[in-house]
Amino acid sequence: MNGKSVELQPAKKNRRKIIRSIAQLIIVVLLAVILIKAVFLTEKRGAETVPLNNKEGFIALSYFGVSRNESPKYVSKKNLEEQLTLLEKQGYQTITQKDILDFYQHDKPLPEKALYLSFEDGRTDSSIFAQNIMEKLNYKATMFTYANKMDTTDNKFLKPKDLKLMEKSGYWEMGSNGYRLTYINIFNDKGQSLGVIDENNVPNKTTIEYYNHYLMDFIRNQYMIPSETRQEMEARIKKDYNLMQDIYHEELGEVPKAYAIMHANSLYNNMDPLVESVNNKEIKDKFRMHFNLELGAYNDKEADIYNLSRLQVSPYWSTNHVMMKIRQASRQNIQFKIGEQEVAQHWKVINGAAEYENNEITLTSAPSSEGRILLKEELPDQYNVNFAFKGNVVGQQAFYVNYDEKTNSYLRIVLVDNEIVISEKLPGGGIVEKERFPLNEIKWNEEEYAFNKATVYTYHDTQKGSRIDEEEYPRNLTEKRVFNIAINKDKIEIDVDNVLSETVQINPKLQGAQIGFGALYSNKNTSHEQYADDIYDTLIEDILITDKNNQTIFTNQYTNFEKVKYKSTELFNHVVDFFIETF
Repeated sequence: MNGKSVELQPAKKNRRKIIRSIAQLIIVVLLAVILIKAVFLTEKRGAETVPLNNKEGFIALSYFGVSRNESPKYVSKKNLEEQLTLLEKQGYQTITQKDILDFYQHDKPLPEKALYLSFEDGRTDSSIFAQNIMEKLNYKATMFTYANKMDTTDNKFLKPKDLKLMEKSGYWEMGSNGYRLTYINIFNDKGQSLGVIDENNVPNKTTIEYYNHYLMDFIRNQYMIPSETRQEMEARIKKDYNLMQDIYHEELGEVPKAYAIMHANSLYNNMDPLVESVNNKEIKDKFRMHFNLELGAYNDKEADIYNLSRLQVSPYWSTNHVMMKIRQASRQNIQFKIGEQEVAQHWKVINGAAEYENNEITLTSAPSSEGRILLKEELPDQYNVNFAFKGNVVGQQAFYVNYDEKTNSYLRIVLVDNEIVISEKLPGGGIVEKERFPLNEIKWNEEEYAFNKATVYTYHDTQKGSRIDEEEYPRNLTEKRVFNIAINKDKIEIDVDNVLSETVQINPKLQGAQIGFGALYSNKNTSHEQYADDIYDTLIEDILITDKNNQTIFTNQYTNFEKVKYKSTELFNHVVDFFIETF
């Protein structure tokens, strides 16, 4: 042996421990400084004087939580900043709860582009990571909280002292999601009744087929027959509202004006009339407004102040996806994010919106239609295209070859719901499917990707078993697929992930010389989702187009230096996230 192992060298082992401890301490100190700056050294929000000429309505956006980096559950700080900054550049100004009350009760106009911004669940990370963004844009938001989270030791949730400090800053006002989040009338995918369970104690949600929230129904037995009388149901629900009221009075001095019940879209829609009646009375007794719906982003002058709607932004939506949803709901003139102009000038947007950033193009469809971009350069008879699709598995990500814009003809390779579908459209003809190839099954983490199946149901419904097909994937599941495609005059050779390899003949009637990419939502039947999204994002990464001599025609790939820089940043972020979660 040339040397002793570390275990046999105590001094060396201790030095490593000291170095590791110093590194950990530095990171913790840096994080502490960031948190102190974000939460405790908050500047006072400055008052804005803006023209009030909007008598039509306002948009409302809501975020469940904010994370430091990408997360399947919460929007990243980067995406939040991009979305809000783009709205601010277009003239959107945040409005307060008082502004909304004055708008509906006293006919007082709002700013021309009025935005009501909110964050739900009272999460500490939402406050920390949103604070600097709010200060930069001089925005104000409502922080909705659960009353029963205020006296817990769980640091994930804001405490009264934090909420008071946030209110004092002027950037925040308080709202309520109610007393607690508890599930009732739970049935698993085998039709077995699980009764009443608090959110924190719910087993694997993917095995839960039906459930409701505590305020949304009678408590029922295994046959879905009410196990409580009307009087008992009313007393139970009133008790929740009263407990909530008592905590807010004790901890904050008052009940917030704004309420957002869980779950959305049920009250005044398909709830049991007796349950609806007691909720309606308690809400109107204790709150001044209610964001009951999550169907759209816009509330017009005729909206009921106790049945307002907000758009709950999904973590996996791109900035342009959010803009498209706002345009869809409000029909306002919305600008989209373009990104790097020098890359954008190579592409023509046929439909939808496209953002060009680093080594990615994010293509967003318009509602219920395909987003499509074309490379402006015409290509030779023989060339190679390499790229990766990184969009959601449920949806259509398309690559077009031999595209002729004049005749709208092409050969199309589509990655749709984890299958490869080849189709063609001849000049003057319709789309005809030529071949279809399934890809390997994708494994996914059940804890991270849970279906939302809160709904109204009968005992007969509960006994049908799972509504989820074994091959059906969650809509927020992503998977990277790498394509290597060789295009010749009469055929194309397709390789996907070095696993699927196929050759497809090109119809000689297809004489186009352009390529393009497409994005389209999936309209397959998803019975577990009440309100499926009809806007879709395709992420196209590391495009490289070369001719037969291997000369580059177009690329957006990282250079070696950029790749090292990106990997280093990614590694640092993983380390920081580890310490945030651990400590």
